[in-house]
Amino acid sequence: MPPDSWIAPDDVAACAANAIARIDGTLSRLTEADRDAFWASVRKCYNTPYNDPKPRALPRAQVPLAEPAAREAPCAPPPVEPAPLSALAAAVLATLPGAFTTEPHAA
Repeated sequence: MPPDSWIAPDDVAACAANAIARIDGTLSRLTEADRDAFWASVRKCYNTPYNDPKPRALPRAQVPLAEPAAREAPCAPPPVEPAPLSALAAAVLATLPGAFTTEPHAA
């Protein structure tokens, strides 16, 4: 309990019992199973550690491998014919003379 609490340590149990009674009174419209589920969620919330739990080792699924003869051949992409470089270079060079000058700083 923090030192600046207005509740005396001796009064904690009585205050907690009073709070539980008031909450149970409010939850009286619910079924017993729903009230139990509410209190279970409160206990889980307050008992959850602040740090994440260490990850558990998960079991590996054993997948049977197919027989080597029964495996399908990997699908290869169809061959792509590259465009002729000379046609591409000619198209690029055709646009350059009008767009650029030979001097870096035209006056």
